[in-house]
Amino acid sequence: MDPSDMKSITRFLTALGDPVRLQILTVLGNTGRSNVGDIASRFELSRPAISHHLKILRDAGIVDCQKVGQEVYYWLARASVVASLRSLADMTESFRCGE
Repeated sequence: MDPSDMKSITRFLTALGDPVRLQILTVLGNTGRSNVGDIASRFELSRPAISHHLKILRDAGIVDCQKVGQEVYYWLARASVVASLRSLADMTESFRCGE
């Protein structure tokens, strides 16, 4: 596996390895496009804390965003998530595992 792929997969798995970020992923998957305030209203965390988690998810290619006026709207980058999971599954399937 290419080292840059390894870095990307590590960033992806690290981002998904936090329960709050998994919950954010679920919220965005179920509600679609949402701003930080809407997302934060579903958690007992501050807006800055939610923004931090969203940055990690964005850096890992799990969410996309767009600034509209003063608000930033986030949504699940479904195609990117599916591609990362497929890549990981393909890599795992190619392993020899006891053969």
